[in-house]
Amino acid sequence: MQLEEFLKSARSFSLGHLPTEGFHPLTRDLSEWVLSGRKEDLARAIQTVQQIDLQAIENIKNERSSLERMRDAIAATFAQKRKVFLSGCGATGRLALALETTWRQVHAGTPLENSVQALMAGGDFALVKSVENFEDFPEYGRRHLSDLGFDEGDLLIAITEGGETPYVIGTVHEALASSSAWFVYCNPRDLLCRTVERSREVIENPRVQSLCLETGPMALSGSTRLQAATVQMLAVGAALFDRLDWIDLFSTAYSKLDLAPFLIPVIEWESRAYLNDGVVLYQTSTYPIAVLTDTTERSPTFSLTPFEKSNDPSSHPHSLCYLSIPDAHDARESWKEILNREPIGLDWPELKGRLDLTSILEFDFGRNAIAARAKRVAPKKQHVVRIDGHHATGEIEFHSDDPSDSFDSRLKTDLLAHPLMEQVLIKVLLNTLSLMVWGKLGRYEGNVMTWVRPSNGKLIDRTIRYLEFLIQKRGLKPRTYTELAKLVTETQGQVRSDEAVILKILDHLAAD
Repeated sequence: MQLEEFLKSARSFSLGHLPTEGFHPLTRDLSEWVLSGRKEDLARAIQTVQQIDLQAIENIKNERSSLERMRDAIAATFAQKRKVFLSGCGATGRLALALETTWRQVHAGTPLENSVQALMAGGDFALVKSVENFEDFPEYGRRHLSDLGFDEGDLLIAITEGGETPYVIGTVHEALASSSAWFVYCNPRDLLCRTVERSREVIENPRVQSLCLETGPMALSGSTRLQAATVQMLAVGAALFDRLDWIDLFSTAYSKLDLAPFLIPVIEWESRAYLNDGVVLYQTSTYPIAVLTDTTERSPTFSLTPFEKSNDPSSHPHSLCYLSIPDAHDARESWKEILNREPIGLDWPELKGRLDLTSILEFDFGRNAIAARAKRVAPKKQHVVRIDGHHATGEIEFHSDDPSDSFDSRLKTDLLAHPLMEQVLIKVLLNTLSLMVWGKLGRYEGNVMTWVRPSNGKLIDRTIRYLEFLIQKRGLKPRTYTELAKLVTETQGQVRSDEAVILKILDHLAAD
């Protein structure tokens, strides 16, 4: 986005006043704990993130009556043999797809199997690579929902962490043209209505049912893939499966888990792999969509190279982690394992094939990914970690057979009793794992994302706000919002993939 274009619409992207964009007081020293090298500090970091997860989940219980109404609306839709559509963008789009996948798993072979359809900004392609600028256009949301066949009698549940994403809001307007919609968000209703016009238009519309699941700030500032997405996945999933009691069951069981002994060996193993100039391959048959979601979301959060196409042996630079599904023979089978259906591409002419089915199938996560990936990244060493869910024993296992650096880490829990709770659990485990790993690699300061990639209007504004905070923290000369916007838009086109826009600008300002 060019400077003039951003400044013209900067007000609509200025979201620093929203609680989900704030700095959580419990994690001000997060990076220091992770980097200290002491296991007790790393355990403290893990326990603090778990505490913040539980605080956010506790807030769902205040919305019981709204969730009951959502549950009843979903049941009525199914009774009329109509479909429930779940829309989202970024993390909420991926959680929508995870809910659809889980629904299909539970209802495979029954009349309800195809009764839930998820869509996200960028389509199924965005599961593997973020399509950041797609979210800025409400018309894309309207068109996408229409293309998937939304019709009279269907129900839309539109999910947005902040409550302001244009694409998701577009799906609501399209749904209202023929049917009904719910709008799910994580910032206070009154604040959104006062300060974000596009949000107010939806929330105050009497034809829209709204569900506000307030979470407050994220454990890592602005990283709504963490607590906001977790809360929304659990709440909407509980209503979808008509099991609101699962919210209490999950909260109680999760609070009893001692995550540090389970996660620390994995965190240290993966961190060593990257610090020794290696790469990691996650192998799983049990949790492909959860692993793909977390590894994809690392890219915009920590400014990492996204997945490269598996049919391009010359791809460079390559991503630092990848996925392999041993039960899948080829690309199409791997995507069916991920989605529990055929992948759906966006064949819009103006996209020129960037997000179509052919582009999706250029990413092969099947059994051949292990050898193919090792060849692609050579001479770097590929470290393989296997992730399994053992339902007979109620254990999640992270395991590596690496002869020079092996480990076997197991977590026993009752949460594997149902696929929804299992998916939410593996989500929070992977979120915590990747947060700690990239803290060890220095990708945030305190709880500020210093490596955020300013690839759209919302992220440019976030980058500017973080610069303002860090400039004050370092005692540097204050700069105006416009001055910082100019520096961000100029610098983002000049940095290499292994450089951070925020840190480069801070270095420049410190030398000025």
